[in-house]
Amino acid sequence: MRFSKGLVAAVLLAAVVLMVLAGCGPAELPTGVAADRAALEAIYHATGGPQWKNNENWLSDEPLDEWYGVGTDNSGRVALLVIPGGNNLSSPIPPELGNLSNLRVLSLNANQLIGAIPPELGNLSNLEKLFLVFNQLTGPIPPELGNLSSLEWLNISYNQLTGAIPPELGNLSNLR
Repeated sequence: MRFSKGLVAAVLLAAVVLMVLAGCGPAELPTGVAADRAALEAIYHATGGPQWKNNENWLSDEPLDEWYGVGTDNSGRVALLVIPGGNNLSSPIPPELGNLSNLRVLSLNANQLIGAIPPELGNLSNLEKLFLVFNQLTGPIPPELGNLSSLEWLNISYNQLTGAIPPELGNLSNLR
């Protein structure tokens, strides 16, 4: 199917006009490493980052893999977020965690996280390992976790989760 140059230009112009009217120009939508940095900053602020036992390099200009508990892939995107027990992460898990699209390992065990597991974690299509053990998480297991098609390990035990295990978790064919 062929489109005329005029049609393509009109569609692009319309998209730009809509973004401007909506107040979200392309420069305002972070992508790649900038999006990962924004998500990590949101996590830091939402979980009491200044009170963490170890928050080395967080919010600094250092590369993300220099931030405590963060590992990156070859493109500099966040692939690993491991902030072990006793580091004093508190409050609910922020939904921005679901924006770390290259994340493969998430481990926030034995901290002081409360509230529900955010359904946005279901956006982490590359996630292979999810560990949220020994927190004070409450509420149901979000059915969106059934979208984690790459997930091999899941441990959310020793929380105060309620309700039935969502049938969508049966879609996780790579669990071990």
